Amino acid sequence: MLFPNMPRSCLGTCFSAAAIIALLAGISVAEDNSAAVPDKPAVEAKVEAGQVLFIPPVQPDRITGEYVKGYFTDSGKILAAPTKWDGGDWLKAGLVIGATSGIYFADTDIRNFAQRNKSSTGDTGASLGNVIGNPFYALPSLGLFYLYGHLSDDPKARRTSLLAVESLAISGAFSYTIKMATQRSRPSTGDASTTWDGPGFKGADPSFPSLHTTTAFSIASVFAEEYGTNPFVPPIAYGLATLTGLARIYDNKHWASDVFFGGAIGYFVGKAVARYHAVQSDTSLKILPAVSQQGFGLMAEYRF
Repeated sequence: MLFPNMPRSCLGTCFSAAAIIALLAGISVAEDNSAAVPDKPAVEAKVEAGQVLFIPPVQPDRITGEYVKGYFTDSGKILAAPTKWDGGDWLKAGLVIGATSGIYFADTDIRNFAQRNKSSTGDTGASLGNVIGNPFYALPSLGLFYLYGHLSDDPKARRTSLLAVESLAISGAFSYTIKMATQRSRPSTGDASTTWDGPGFKGADPSFPSLHTTTAFSIASVFAEEYGTNPFVPPIAYGLATLTGLARIYDNKHWASDVFFGGAIGYFVGKAVARYHAVQSDTSLKILPAVSQQGFGLMAEYRF
């Protein structure tokens, strides 16, 4: 059993929640055929002047109806991903569930260790981590990054900020659903780590999973995907996100398994959203394959 001592009324719902994270666990590898990956960008077919042209997926760098629609289409792709998983993907999902279960049994010991080792340095780091993972601070920060992209005419910055907002919204919806389904007590309440009261809405702020950590990793994974060619971006992005998770444990706001589970949701959703909209390059000149009745060829596209 994944979570022993859980009320019977909550077991079915919590296993459903486990299925959600299992769904998320493999999407960075087992995406549907229309999803893009860095070395194999997704393409769409379009008939134009008697030719079948293959064009890259839509790259949102403006707030349009198509961008908003992407919230729903990308969510649908994520939810449908398990239907196309192979054995390796299911193994990956199982590892996430297994790791969460293992941490769950150590939650109390980890909490006690963190509370016994308070320091001024730890307090400062926790304050920074809590700010990074707070959606009410993260959203304005992404807005400023979008504004920078607008003022500097940097489409990559605009695209990254919009994809990060989408990732935050989708992963946040997953996390909040699981929170309401499980209703786990926070460590600060004094309840045991095995106290689960879900499903329901009576809990003021359920513990499982950590929404702050989900937020931090959902943004970090998008920036790591979009700016991965810069060797400094991924470690900085994931390092700051990890700081958020540690801060939630340090401040006695979450159990360690809450943090791991929330981070997994944010990480895999962010990678999926970024790869669904992956670009071939950031240059104005694009070379695209074209197919017509005369055979195969190439089409050059240059954006002024």
